Amino acid sequence: MSTPDVRSRAAGCLLGLAAGNALGLPLEFSLRPADPPVTGIDAAELRRPWDDDLAQAFELAESLAALRRADAADLARRLLRWGRTNGRGMGGQTRRVLALLEKGFSPADAGRIVWEKSLGKAAGNGGVMRCAPAGLAFFDDPAAAAAAARDSTAVTHFDPRCTQGAAAIAAAVAALLRGDPPLPAAAAAVHAFPRPEPEVERALASSPSIPFDAIPIREADAIGYTVTCTQVGFWALARPEPLESVLLAVVNAGGDADTNGAVAGALLGARDGVEAIPARWLAHIRDRGKLETVAAALVRR
Repeated sequence: MSTPDVRSRAAGCLLGLAAGNALGLPLEFSLRPADPPVTGIDAAELRRPWDDDLAQAFELAESLAALRRADAADLARRLLRWGRTNGRGMGGQTRRVLALLEKGFSPADAGRIVWEKSLGKAAGNGGVMRCAPAGLAFFDDPAAAAAAARDSTAVTHFDPRCTQGAAAIAAAVAALLRGDPPLPAAAAAVHAFPRPEPEVERALASSPSIPFDAIPIREADAIGYTVTCTQVGFWALARPEPLESVLLAVVNAGGDADTNGAVAGALLGARDGVEAIPARWLAHIRDRGKLETVAAALVRR
């Protein structure tokens, strides 16, 4: 099999995110593994609006493609528009931030205020789920990829565990497009922060060797937690098996299956290229062409 080129990896990243998101939707917040397991995407997804994981990633992708930089104000406007016109699957943390933005709070303040009101506990995975486009936009500049992921995540998810996990994922995506090892790039992105988060560092370091069952995917206090989702993504990326089998293992484990699937799918797609995604999945991804177009725009030089 030929090595996928940059365009294939970029398309694979966004379409892998879309596939993982859609595969996991029937199992979202499940407290037990799927029985029977999911193997395909519901054809009804072609008639439904995109779920929040994919929709927000697309909004970030379009913003980055248009401006060639991370712009918090532009992303905030796009998220507000999405919330008014779709909003499918929106998490509570994002909903609270958008409510502040509607009241006129600045993008620089809204995410921070919601986090501070939670006493520093709000660390959902709504930032890591959408950050992969930053790795595409700056695949030849890993520091810029990490910074764009950090800044775009902080709009809704201010906690450093969220911003550092997002930086790690974007840096890994960028490395995969360049053909470089992704885990060292991710670890370097986290280490570059003034105060690297130990939980994020441990999640990355353990991802190649940790048994999948040891990741607390279905524990109540870990479902939707940004570090759990980050670790699942890098666990998937470390597996040598084909994209299809790894991604199905992730979503069929339950927990926050759609977001775990989106992050794992983005990383696996960036590793293996669009050719590795089963045709039967691609056939049930709504507006596939829009995703391929923006992926190509992000990596165009």
